[in-house]
Amino acid sequence: MEATLELAAESGISACTFEAISERSGIARSTLYRHWKNSSELVADAIRSQSVERVAADTGTLRDDMLHWMLELGRALEGSTWGAMVPQLVAAASTDPDMEAIQRRNSQYHRSIDIEIIERARQRGEIEKGIDSYHAAVMFTAPIFYRYLVARQPIDARWIASHVDQTVALLRPARDSLGERA
Repeated sequence: MEATLELAAESGISACTFEAISERSGIARSTLYRHWKNSSELVADAIRSQSVERVAADTGTLRDDMLHWMLELGRALEGSTWGAMVPQLVAAASTDPDMEAIQRRNSQYHRSIDIEIIERARQRGEIEKGIDSYHAAVMFTAPIFYRYLVARQPIDARWIASHVDQTVALLRPARDSLGERA
């Protein structure tokens, strides 16, 4: 699995042929053929193998919960084989229905953690009642992926903290002229 992910990260998902994976991993092609119908299935399994069950920390505040999660996401993008492979998956998803399905599942997974954190914050009264949880989740996560995939800028802790603070400020309940929650 690791050899497949490394190859995908270095050369693209299309480079993940049974021959190339066999050469990199030292596993015979015949063994690969016995376990997977094609290399796309192997790549899909390799990507799924990297899915670590993450728990949305409950620190008691939206800011700290989201900061914890965004820092974890940033570290994974910048410092793991999965993170190095994400741009390849996004590219492959534009033309390969199997990779598109994997990309969609990954996106839904990350968004579900955001939504869990946001819903807890809503119950604590930390966010405006009318704000849609899905849209709020996108406000937190999309800029990180944009910064990583499009702008090609680092996702360091300082930037993440600033991003989280600014997004939390946008979601806070409105206050009336006396400073009371409306």
